[in-house]
Amino acid sequence: MLRKGTIITYAGLLAGLLTIISAGLLLIPEKVSPEAFRAAYAALDAYRKAHPEEHPRMLAVADYSKPSWLKRMAIIDLKTGRQSFYRVAHGRISGELYARRFSDTPESNMSSLGLYKVLATYCGDHGTALRLEGLEPGRNGNAFRRDIVLHSAGYVSLRYILLNLVTFNGPRIGRSNGCFVVSAGEIEEVAQRLGRGGFIYAWAEEPEERE
Repeated sequence: MLRKGTIITYAGLLAGLLTIISAGLLLIPEKVSPEAFRAAYAALDAYRKAHPEEHPRMLAVADYSKPSWLKRMAIIDLKTGRQSFYRVAHGRISGELYARRFSDTPESNMSSLGLYKVLATYCGDHGTALRLEGLEPGRNGNAFRRDIVLHSAGYVSLRYILLNLVTFNGPRIGRSNGCFVVSAGEIEEVAQRLGRGGFIYAWAEEPEERE
């Protein structure tokens, strides 16, 4: 039988361990692969050539080849080159720590790859959100019909990562029904940056499965 003092000691050790882990996670640099950046710029350049009347201002690159606890989404100011990084969730059927499977099928609850255009900022069930249009038929062309948007949720947070660690679910954030999901504390900043003339590109290494 564990005594009260032993329980307190274990609790203290656990609290200390979580403090060390959380500090480490905060120090780990954000990461988007060069391959993801190259693919995103190539897709946006092709779109610009087909639509010379449009003038994209911001490009978000979500690198789903990276684990979800990393800040794996970069938002790039196309005029200045300034980059900001954010955590972003993937669809719950796409995988757990990593997104492995992708689909453009309604009700699949998977993420879709490719280039998206931000249509509008609105207030929905999750508060501030961005309405998206998928620009690549066969990859994400059903995004509007699937109601794939960018919104926020509490499960994209350091707290949720630590909760998953102590419950032996791994160091990951939560998962969506296919939407891009950022933290509640960053949605206003993300919406302000992408809300006018913004595009999003979702990238992954050659997926194991695609529907």
